[in-house]
Amino acid sequence: MDDRKERVNGKIRVTNPATLEKFAEVECTPPESVADIVKEAREAQKAWMELTVHERRRVLVQVQESVLERKEEIVRTINGETGKPRLEAIATDIMAGLSVGDYCVDVMESKFKESKVDYGRLGTTFRLLGRRSYISPRPLGVIGIIAPWNYPFGIPYSQAIMAVAAGNAVVMKPSSYTPMTALLVKEIFESAGAPRGLINIICGPGSTVGEALVTSGVDRIIFTGSTETGREVMATASMTLTPVTLELGGKDPMVVLPDADLERAVRGAVWGSFVNAGQTCACVKRIYVHDSVVQRFTSMMVERVRRLKIGDGLDDPDVSIGPLISAQAVEEMERVVARALEEGAELLTGGKRPHGLKGHFFEPTIFGSVSQEMEICRKEIFGPIVVILSFKDEEEAINKAWDNPMALTASVWTSDLSKGKDLAKRMPGGTVMVNNSVYTYGLGATPWGGSKDSGFGRTHGDLGFQELMEHQHIHIDDGRYPQDLWWSPYDKERLEGIDKMLDGLFEGRSARPVIRLAGLLKLMKRRD
Repeated sequence: MDDRKERVNGKIRVTNPATLEKFAEVECTPPESVADIVKEAREAQKAWMELTVHERRRVLVQVQESVLERKEEIVRTINGETGKPRLEAIATDIMAGLSVGDYCVDVMESKFKESKVDYGRLGTTFRLLGRRSYISPRPLGVIGIIAPWNYPFGIPYSQAIMAVAAGNAVVMKPSSYTPMTALLVKEIFESAGAPRGLINIICGPGSTVGEALVTSGVDRIIFTGSTETGREVMATASMTLTPVTLELGGKDPMVVLPDADLERAVRGAVWGSFVNAGQTCACVKRIYVHDSVVQRFTSMMVERVRRLKIGDGLDDPDVSIGPLISAQAVEEMERVVARALEEGAELLTGGKRPHGLKGHFFEPTIFGSVSQEMEICRKEIFGPIVVILSFKDEEEAINKAWDNPMALTASVWTSDLSKGKDLAKRMPGGTVMVNNSVYTYGLGATPWGGSKDSGFGRTHGDLGFQELMEHQHIHIDDGRYPQDLWWSPYDKERLEGIDKMLDGLFEGRSARPVIRLAGLLKLMKRRD
């Protein structure tokens, strides 16, 4: 959608989708300048790494404190660009970002610690030979981040602070719908003492500025967005062999077992389906409810959804549903509804624009009488539309959950936590929750990402740190022997020796390799 954003004279016009009023205007970054910005980021990264890890940690602690101090400014910027309700701006953007940042601050020192390699049962042999190995972590250098508009603070901030905690600089291209929030992230870092150039923001369309970033020589690209665009990013990155982390779309299933607390499951389903007006890759999109409780669950959910207030939630705390990001997004929801009705789905509530609101609003929508083959059940819908289906037994529920090309998150709802955990292990998705949904992006210590058409790689947690660092293997030979058995020039004695070494090391795991090889060490003492 970025390429459809209004641009006049090289500027991006940002409009509040709740009020349709102009919020800001931002200069586009010339694509030809991106490579130079990346070079400047490399210099800032060097300066950043000249600080000790304790000094870097102190800066990031101040960054975290600055976020809290500027909470109101952040909330108003998020709302001005997305129309998001105040509660969601705080809970799903600021709180999520701070949670990830808190984890980074707590563990960043440990991520730079060198570790000694355990050779397993060959360890004694290698010690006898005077050999040892270490894994030494170091930053990649410059991380390119292509960030979405749906969580304009939470996603850019969390990805940036983890990249910087891992010792990298960042060049970020935010969505053209939400550049001001990204610029605020940069300002917060610099005001807290981060070197200028450590966080860089470039603005403009993905087809030009985004492509320039991917081909600029950054050391990794982290892309969050649609599956279609993710494929394009990966194809472009492959030309320079730039590694990518892709967090793409979702069509996340929710399985409700007959023993679930239905009232809580309904509350979780309503929030999980319609948080951020359904514009969340991890939103619940397919609800599978056991035959014995599906009718009751459906009526409870429909009744609860009809009570949700729609509007601009900046100063009205009762608003639960904000706007869609654009007029095109509303039109797409209307197309989805029309297609679902054509295919025979039953509209249970919603399905249209609300009366009396001038922004890009769409009613939270629930469909029943849906089959797995319908478009509404297969394709990602980035808006407030969810479907309810039924199942007879757990095997059918698992099979239906897997019957989709996407696999980001999923959830199982049951009062039997042991069964829930067992079923979760059989569900699709990089994250599967028992009795909750969506919110785990805000858990900084746990990995985030999916598989299949939902992408690959992970942000957050230890796995996220690993993708932001190079883990260099350092191997040390103390030189106690003049040569190895396999060094040239070759001769018959070496051949016999290497043959015996093969058997000594790997024939029979019960044997002790060091004892069986002791007689071969004399060959390594030769100086020919």
